[in-house]
Amino acid sequence: MTRLHFLAGLSVISISALGSAGCIPVTDPNGNSGGGASYTYCYCDADCPRGAVCDEEYGKCVVAPTTTGGHSGSTGGASGHAGPGYAGAGGTSRSGTGGELQGTGGAPATGGVTGTGGGTGGVGSTGGSGSVGGGWGGAGSSGRGGGSGGKGGVAGGGGGTTGAGGMTASSCEATSDCGQGACCVSGTCQPLPTAPPLCHFSSECGLGGRCADGLCQPACRSAADCGTGDACTAGLCKPSTIGGGACVFNIDCRSGDTCVNGFCHGACVIDADCGPHDMCSAGLCEPDVRPHPSCLSNSNCSSGQTCVDGFCRSSCRSSADCCTCSTATVCGPGGFCETPGEASPKCQLDVQCGAGMSCVDALCSS
Repeated sequence: MTRLHFLAGLSVISISALGSAGCIPVTDPNGNSGGGASYTYCYCDADCPRGAVCDEEYGKCVVAPTTTGGHSGSTGGASGHAGPGYAGAGGTSRSGTGGELQGTGGAPATGGVTGTGGGTGGVGSTGGSGSVGGGWGGAGSSGRGGGSGGKGGVAGGGGGTTGAGGMTASSCEATSDCGQGACCVSGTCQPLPTAPPLCHFSSECGLGGRCADGLCQPACRSAADCGTGDACTAGLCKPSTIGGGACVFNIDCRSGDTCVNGFCHGACVIDADCGPHDMCSAGLCEPDVRPHPSCLSNSNCSSGQTCVDGFCRSSCRSSADCCTCSTATVCGPGGFCETPGEASPKCQLDVQCGAGMSCVDALCSS
């Protein structure tokens, strides 16, 4: 009998210990439903089923009571300082975390205070990066992010005004005032007409002359040997680069004449209406740039030379027979000396050469 009482007491102690450890449910003898209400012993909330909490005063799991909403979010960071020419970085704003469960009637958590953006950038300097706003709050209403970044610097000053003075692009007093391919005509720059080349080789331009850009430049000793508007430069008649200075407008010339590059050019119908070194071109007397033979027959040439194609030439069997003191240094077809350009022509006009180069005697030269 004594053994039976001992075993029964031991069983009661074991069951109570297991119940207090939260391992088994225990029936409440005061319950109202049949065999009483069921509950579990506990030491903390982790010992309780989902949706229940540990009542530490009685050591048993109970249904979670209603709770109040989470605490207000923390205050956002202070505003960034205004830097010299760049915006300061704003403080990071972070809202507090709300309660685990939304309580009945509980107020929502308040978001963090808005961070203030950086100050305005310096005048004329480049604006800095925008300040970083605060993060959004957790449970409850979201906290507002930080303010906008600082303003950029003031835009740079405007461009300078257009300079005054100088002649307009179309006005001129000499051809040198015009661009390439234009000529000064009656005070305005006029484009030069594209004319077919009149010569190919210097031998076509008379004794001592040369063919440049398809036009003959006769040999000369002074401007008197050249046509109207030309100047004697390095022994050759070339268009004047400084102008004649005799006129600017047509009214400065004789009636019917035309002012070109400061020179008064007479009107004409035929060559005879012009001076000895001019030709009549489109009703205007211009320098004669046409080919002119240097000989008509052998009698016009030096002893031992032959008049070939209007030019006096020396005979040869090889290039070694051609005189190196002249430009005809190549022994060509028929056994007559000719120039390298005649032997192997490369161009006839300047446009066929590179920039800054000229076509002279069928060869490009600088």
